[in-house]
Amino acid sequence: MIADNLLMQSVNITVIGMTIVFTFLLILVCIVFILGILNRWAEKYFPQETEADGAALAVAIAAAKRFQGR
Repeated sequence: MIADNLLMQSVNITVIGMTIVFTFLLILVCIVFILGILNRWAEKYFPQETEADGAALAVAIAAAKRFQGR
């Protein structure tokens, strides 16, 4: 009898824990989704200015290739 009670308590605690983790992950996914929408909205009104010229980009690529070659 005591084993059955302990088994039910362990199942109950496991289900409660899994529900809490699932809820946390669901909230996290929703927040990331909302932040993506806000980012797309902000990008329309506040676009990022990129001033990358060809020479600086070529130097960066050459440095990365040289670093990977080691």
